[in-house]
Amino acid sequence: MLAIKQFEARIQAVAEHHPAMPVDAVKLVRFALFLQRRVETCMAAIFASHGLSHSAWSLLMMIYSSPRRAISPSCASEALNQSRAHMTRITDELVRGGWVERVPQQGDRRAIDICLSEAAEARLRDALPAVWAEYEQMLACFDPDERALLGGLMRKWIAHLEDRIEALPDAGAQSAEAHHE
Repeated sequence: MLAIKQFEARIQAVAEHHPAMPVDAVKLVRFALFLQRRVETCMAAIFASHGLSHSAWSLLMMIYSSPRRAISPSCASEALNQSRAHMTRITDELVRGGWVERVPQQGDRRAIDICLSEAAEARLRDALPAVWAEYEQMLACFDPDERALLGGLMRKWIAHLEDRIEALPDAGAQSAEAHHE
């Protein structure tokens, strides 16, 4: 795994061949991707200790945060920016693990919802403190003011990117394609 200094050195190597490259913009965007991988690496051991992947945890949290503790597969796919095929694989994994059940929707028995199993709620309550502790550890290098500043800057950047995505032609299809590259 590349360390941040090696990562920056590679960006600089490209910049030497392309003097017009906006180095700061490239670094910041690449840092966001680098950061995502590091966060997922830090969380992987916690999720694995519960027999989960990052994608499975994300789906569980979508369901857990839903008022009905249920979500349709298409809604989950859209919310998590995952293909329907991938969501089916994740759901299958969670069903096998006893985390969720597929339940026919009332009024349309052909449609299903993905619902938390009864045991899943207790299992999640047991897992959440370890997840929260890891979140705190990942941010331990920031004092409260820095956290607030970082949060504000990230919200601003995300809102800007959401506006850009909305302006793209056929934004939904492009977003799904980009996610699976």
